[in-house]
Amino acid sequence: MCELPMAPSFWILTALVFVFTYVNGFHDGCNVVATLIASRAMKPHPALAWAAVVEVLSPFAILVVGSSVSDTIKKLVGEAYYTDPSVRSTALAFITAGILAAILWNVTTWRFGIPASSSHALIGGVVGAGMAAFGTGAISWGYFWGRVVLMIFLTPAISFVVGFLILKLLLRLTRHASVGVNKFFTYAQWLNMTFLAFNHSFNDSQKSIGIVMILLGIYGGSINSIPVWAIACAALCLSCGIAFGGFKIIKTVGTGIYKVQPIHSFASQLTAGAVILSASLLGAPVSASQIVSSSIMGVGSAERYKAVHWNVAGKILTSWFITIPIAGVLGAILYFVFSMIF
Repeated sequence: MCELPMAPSFWILTALVFVFTYVNGFHDGCNVVATLIASRAMKPHPALAWAAVVEVLSPFAILVVGSSVSDTIKKLVGEAYYTDPSVRSTALAFITAGILAAILWNVTTWRFGIPASSSHALIGGVVGAGMAAFGTGAISWGYFWGRVVLMIFLTPAISFVVGFLILKLLLRLTRHASVGVNKFFTYAQWLNMTFLAFNHSFNDSQKSIGIVMILLGIYGGSINSIPVWAIACAALCLSCGIAFGGFKIIKTVGTGIYKVQPIHSFASQLTAGAVILSASLLGAPVSASQIVSSSIMGVGSAERYKAVHWNVAGKILTSWFITIPIAGVLGAILYFVFSMIF
């Protein structure tokens, strides 16, 4: 290993990455417990605490399953552009701008209780800053269009349809059941939430790890082997963010879209966990907020289409489409600011 990563600026920027990770957990991670809390299956603080425990453990699955999501992140901008020692100051301005753009957008949307995507904020910030720093030719457009933009449209649609079908099936299976079936769905949610939290952390932690790998490349280190300390720090910061989760977003997702009962929460959690897991195995850095919100829309539509708060859903949908462009513009502007500093 190269000694360059011992430079103080490397660790300052690495700390900034984990500030983003904390904000990501605070902003996006609360989606994994939103319906659990809204259906009154568990009180907020125990739910957040249990999710935090699960999410601090799941990133270590990278050591067994692989890190295809972090590979996508580090390849969004061509490796040859930021690993060239002759342009290190440009590369430092680029990555600093990308990270800060994501943090700024996350804090803004959290302030207004909008469940926008932290993942897309990071991707938009990195791509926007990368274009400003190195030109459009530096962007790996195949990864961007195939694993990011396509998934913006595909995963919510799949989540909506699967949630719709699962609830229809559950309603059919339980149409003659006694009221005691609610107790089953109440406790079954705990297992489902564990499944959802595990897959959320497995996907989201890799985004921060991918940025750390870019930093290692800028400072002359290896970008092919993920250090265990990076996994541990991402896991801890994501978990801490969830432990202090944003209740504004929990309220928007849990009650703002549809008034969920235990059966709805069960269907939504199962859907979201399965979609996130599938995307992770494909190397797609997806949005938990998108997938969870879409699953609730699908579940609500399966029972009472008119009871879904489509005005709230419309605001959420709008945030999905504007996040990458706005974060990209922020990243580009911040790059020009930092290029003068570096």
